[in-house]
Amino acid sequence: MAGFAEEAPATLGGVAFAPPQESEADKRAQARMKGYVGEACPECGNFTMVRNGTCLKCETCGGTTGCS
Repeated sequence: MAGFAEEAPATLGGVAFAPPQESEADKRAQARMKGYVGEACPECGNFTMVRNGTCLKCETCGGTTGCS
């Protein structure tokens, strides 16, 4: 892309290395720890729904699944 500088890889003792990549299982575990239930928000479409009593509430936009 024009206008963007490429980021140099990190080095350690002159040897380039990439930071460790998170596995899908790690990402799922982190999402569960945050309370995400895996459903998409009906308003914004993000998968950031958390339990709010008997309903679900979106952490991104504040939308709910019909509860007041």
